[in-house]
Amino acid sequence: MKYLTEETIKQIFFQSDRPRRDAILADEVDIVQFANNLIAYAHPHLAKAEHERCVEIVRGMNPNVATVLAEKKP
Repeated sequence: MKYLTEETIKQIFFQSDRPRRDAILADEVDIVQFANNLIAYAHPHLAKAEHERCVEIVRGMNPNVATVLAEKKP
């Protein structure tokens, strides 16, 4: 599943030109591949955190539903 289009990735890249003191600069990096690799790594971690947050919200409303929801992993 693609979360970012190539055009969006390019726009983000072109907005990332502010100098930083501790910048890590790379030549010959495919920014589309890098962005997709970053998303592939981050997505499961973010989904898990969001799932846990939802379980806690639901727990305040209905502990039984929260228990069932907690068993349904993202």
